[in-house]
Amino acid sequence: MAETKEKKGFKAGLYAVIAGVLVAAILVGLTVFAFTTRYNAFKPEKIATEYIDTIVQSGDGYNAYKYSLVSKNQKYGNFIINTYMAPYVNDGDDVKQADFVGKGNAEENKKSNKLYSDMFQKYAELVDKYGLDDYNDVFTEYFAALKTERETVYGDKYMDTEFMFSVFESNVATYGDLLKGTEKKIADDNKTILTPETEGLYQKIFGKDYKLTVSVKDTKALSDAEVKTYAEEYKKRIAPLVDDAEKRADQFGLKDVDKKHQNKTNYINGYKNLDSSDKFNAVSICTAEVKLENGTTVGEVQVYVVKIGNSWYVDDTNTDTSSLYKLGDGTNSVTPEAILQQKAVYDKAKADADAANAKNEK
Repeated sequence: MAETKEKKGFKAGLYAVIAGVLVAAILVGLTVFAFTTRYNAFKPEKIATEYIDTIVQSGDGYNAYKYSLVSKNQKYGNFIINTYMAPYVNDGDDVKQADFVGKGNAEENKKSNKLYSDMFQKYAELVDKYGLDDYNDVFTEYFAALKTERETVYGDKYMDTEFMFSVFESNVATYGDLLKGTEKKIADDNKTILTPETEGLYQKIFGKDYKLTVSVKDTKALSDAEVKTYAEEYKKRIAPLVDDAEKRADQFGLKDVDKKHQNKTNYINGYKNLDSSDKFNAVSICTAEVKLENGTTVGEVQVYVVKIGNSWYVDDTNTDTSSLYKLGDGTNSVTPEAILQQKAVYDKAKADADAANAKNEK
């Protein structure tokens, strides 16, 4: 069975219990990621392969951006916070949360499950619509919808970055589970089911023991003159985000409160930091292909990679990965309908596991 990742998201009622473990896990993950990225960033083929492989293995275009130009001048997480979450943060001391938040009771579980499930449908809709190539529209639409969903389901107006990351990353992880399938995992008491076993869409399409491999079959380096032109074109592609940043900040009502809370400045700089076009010293076009273990090609994408200093970055503004979210064998493929049908199967398996756990507790 395909290897599975632990779900990143967690319910609001479990914040206090899980926070310490989650932070530790993230720090370990970031350390491994940073080492791997530094190693791979020295070769265009390596960085192109990592970018595409991240998407292929679990439909995770979200974390693939860590290999892109988005992360050149700023930490990826900070970019999301400053530019897409900041307009919706409402976590002041005077903002009251719903009474059930943090209680871990039946009401909180029911409402948080509904919110996470509703937002997964929104996430799946955005993946189908944009393929996560257009992070601006994805994040803009998602967090606006999350604000409305929280008000509707929780009945409060509270929003903080921890909550927003929790829901979004949970949706990302769930999407990956639907593709890969999940292994049954039992707690140390040898009876509590932590994760039920489910068959993923990839297994249904490619076979139970499928294996997808990404490699670069061809690399074309641009000439110095072409690199100069490419840098100019990149600057034009990001111009709408950069040039209108201050106007959008004002529309959101973002302000610099004090030295610690430079909300408007951070918002504007988040977009300005996208522009590293004056530092491009090489550009290559890598043709990445996705193959099954038997050698059958199921996907192919041209990846534009840019060299700045000694490191290479994927130009996400000029790389179309939409086909990678619809992989198939010629007869069956990943579709929005298949994802939602698989989600229903996944939810039933979890509900059955919860019922079995409840029975064992009696």
